[in-house]
Amino acid sequence: MRITSRAFALVTLLLASHASLAAVTLQGTRIVHDAGKGRDVTVKASNGGDQPAMVQVWVDAGDSHARPENVRTPFRLTPADPRLLQAHQGQAYRITYAPRPSEAPLPTDRESVFYFNLLDIPPKPTDAAGKNLLQFAVRTRVKLFHRPAGLPGNARDAAAALVWTGAGNALQVTNPTAYHVTLSTLTLADGRKLEVDMIAPGQQVRYALPAGAPMPAKVTFQWLDDYGTPRDQQATISTP
Repeated sequence: MRITSRAFALVTLLLASHASLAAVTLQGTRIVHDAGKGRDVTVKASNGGDQPAMVQVWVDAGDSHARPENVRTPFRLTPADPRLLQAHQGQAYRITYAPRPSEAPLPTDRESVFYFNLLDIPPKPTDAAGKNLLQFAVRTRVKLFHRPAGLPGNARDAAAALVWTGAGNALQVTNPTAYHVTLSTLTLADGRKLEVDMIAPGQQVRYALPAGAPMPAKVTFQWLDDYGTPRDQQATISTP
């Protein structure tokens, strides 16, 4: 049975923010669909709990509030329908890049990013009769990168290729590569940290320095590789 709009709205309101609360977990924190290796990529889910769980999966294009039945992406999931995952059992999901004839294909000169969602709905307790219950459906949402075949360079060198420039009271970062670079930390020379995020291919972002902070000559940052592992990097700041 497919989860209805009303049910999805309800579980969204009850959504737990930490995947550690979920009985059903994904293998990995990101998915890379490398077109140079085929049309498909597989992601595995496992139910580490002692009870069965109803699982719904879907891919969205960036709107975390979009309901599964309203989302349109060029990916096909197999299996696609909600299903019961027994305790201590696993399920493999195949993600296939299959754009519809009416849709424009994704860019071939750079990566595109989508999001794979897994909704874990716990069963109603057997002794729930006559009791007031508050159950939480837990959603896990991870990045799904579509990597076209034949891109120049490689993803592991993209962080080192970022161009860092001092611009007024901010750091300006440009990503000249065809790959997304996900920053997890950015530390100034005095130890203070700036909030950072993912930088898309060709994107330029600005990170404001703390009030009174001088323009640093260098910064240290961490970025996440294809497996979600943090990697350390240092960059020199150029000035106009």
